[in-house]
Amino acid sequence: MERRAKLTEIDIIRGIAILGVLMVHSTSFATVDMKEASLYGVYNFLNIFFKIGTTSFILLSSFVLFYNYYPQPLTVQRFKKFYRNRLMYILVPYLLFSALYFALRWYQNGAAWDLSLMWPSFRDKILTGQAYTHLYFVFISIQLYLLFPILLFLFKRFRWLAASAVIVGVGLQWAFFLYNREYWQVTNRGSWSPTYFGQYFLGAWLGIYFDRIKSWLIIAKENMTKSKVIAWVSLWAVWLASGIAYVTIFYNQRMYQTVYHNALYDGLWDIYTMLTSIILIQIAFLIGGRMYSSFWVGRLRHLGIVSFGVYLFHPLVLLVYRKFPLQGGGTMIHHAWYAGGFLCALVISWIVVTILSRMTNWSWLLFGSVPAQMRAATQRKPVIETPAATPSATA
Repeated sequence: MERRAKLTEIDIIRGIAILGVLMVHSTSFATVDMKEASLYGVYNFLNIFFKIGTTSFILLSSFVLFYNYYPQPLTVQRFKKFYRNRLMYILVPYLLFSALYFALRWYQNGAAWDLSLMWPSFRDKILTGQAYTHLYFVFISIQLYLLFPILLFLFKRFRWLAASAVIVGVGLQWAFFLYNREYWQVTNRGSWSPTYFGQYFLGAWLGIYFDRIKSWLIIAKENMTKSKVIAWVSLWAVWLASGIAYVTIFYNQRMYQTVYHNALYDGLWDIYTMLTSIILIQIAFLIGGRMYSSFWVGRLRHLGIVSFGVYLFHPLVLLVYRKFPLQGGGTMIHHAWYAGGFLCALVISWIVVTILSRMTNWSWLLFGSVPAQMRAATQRKPVIETPAATPSATA
């Protein structure tokens, strides 16, 4: 069967998602230290509203997998290649960065460099995604890659299951939430894949049925009908309302110690993050046609291409940056210092990943498929702009 058209717009979504990750991580200290500042509401907004990175990456990963694999026949050879690539490009970088961050933490804690003490701790951390605060995402991705062939088989075997994937995913997700709260009480719930089944199954559904639903999903002049405009406006309204509500409950909790039920946090988070991914898809297709003509759209796409490397590397930049905290100074100086953390995490990580990916043959060990994706992107020639409803011929 012929492969489906590639979607370069996915790189733009990844670029926006990694900006969200950097924003959350660079404002995390401010949400604790700047409560007396008049702009604390801004810090809270940036820290909560941009909590879209992990969920968007998970949904995109699922979308791409099911978009590419669902129309193809299931063969042993295809899955051998699938797992070989994930072993090389996901597991190896995960292990190397886990070792790096584990060693840094061990040094910071002043513990003895005793392998008999270090190895059990390191083993436990890599088996739970806890070697450093951000590596849980890669650990989740590995779990979902292990599940993918099973879900692909089931969705191809039972078409009704594919059609109801979103309902099934959200149901399984909330069953995990409820059973975990009442019985299992799993620590680090966010490191386990069932926490993200709603986003993952939504990505699967979008990937499977994209060709059928794109005229409803993608905002374009040629797609406009009264019913579609109503659907788009309603989508954006619900997304914005859920995002504001999500930001508000965290503000009240942080400032006034207001207590809310866990289900409210989970419910708003689920609605907001799932709708955010759909909104990002719409934005990407709105601006995607200018990725070769607009400098900023082109840079955003490039950031998306290197996003996995930036994700893995940027905490190292923030770790060094925070070694030099401000001593005194006015409030505006502190605002500038926090803004500087975001800019350093973005620019330095972006430059380092780009240079290493271009200049070395071993950078795939650290950044996975980023070097290959960069080479592929530079080899593609700009194409004549097509209507936004039609996927571009490259991705």
